[in-house]
Amino acid sequence: MSHSITKNIMSFREKISFSDIAGILIGSAILAVAIQFILVPAHLLTGGVTGIAIILNFFTGYAVWIFYVVLNIPIFIAGSRSISTRFALYSLLGMLALTVFLGIGDNISIDLGIDDLLLAAIFGGVLSGIGTGINLRCKGSTGGLDIIAVIVKRYWGYDFGTTSFAINAAILLVFLFSNNMELTLYTAISMFISAKMLDTVEAGPSASKSAMIVSEKSDEIANAIMDNIHRGCTFLTGQGAYTGQDRKIIMVTVGKRQLPKLKEIVFALDPNAFITINEAIEVYGQGFKASGSDF
Repeated sequence: MSHSITKNIMSFREKISFSDIAGILIGSAILAVAIQFILVPAHLLTGGVTGIAIILNFFTGYAVWIFYVVLNIPIFIAGSRSISTRFALYSLLGMLALTVFLGIGDNISIDLGIDDLLLAAIFGGVLSGIGTGINLRCKGSTGGLDIIAVIVKRYWGYDFGTTSFAINAAILLVFLFSNNMELTLYTAISMFISAKMLDTVEAGPSASKSAMIVSEKSDEIANAIMDNIHRGCTFLTGQGAYTGQDRKIIMVTVGKRQLPKLKEIVFALDPNAFITINEAIEVYGQGFKASGSDF
């Protein structure tokens, strides 16, 4: 029994990364700056639990971080039962870090000089999306609705930004009844920008593309791809509906920066080749993300 427990502890320790921890702290700090120094002074919301906490702050005057902690407790307990131990601990770190940074910001008076509501919505959305995205990319979160978004992504495949924006629509309705239409619309703009920025940061610069290539020279193209880009190819069997001819269809996944080279190779060998290219949200396997690196 003790040997098994020790083995599990050692296995868990191997998954802990100091770079992830540092990223979570940085992401939480960026999110706190967006909330305390941009969104709250402009009477705008961020998404999720922090958005609800800001609404309660507007009504009661109590600090955002107090409501943030209270609201997070039941969500965090429920979510921790459905996600990995590492993600639960990383999210706890993110939640505590954001709480501390919000508390510090509540006692600091800084005027960034952003008086225009549109600029506040854009800049606040960008920063909050970056902060949340960094946390998610480091396999953690700041708790709250981020945990729900992780569960939704795992079981239904919807990305974080889409899930968060859908949930935040309900928060916007509440905000609409407590404020004017103008502030609500600016908040919607901020949330939309935040969601898009979140997905961009979470996917990272190494976001992949999946390509399907139809060509008379499929063997030559596949060999050229493997030799020059060093990506594996898979042949799928297809048949032209008009011609009735059997064809080899190449399926290959490449990094975003390798896409121009892929097209160059294909059209150099066959100018008449047909290519469809799609965004690959997540790719696991050799040359891409390790299977054990998710939540």
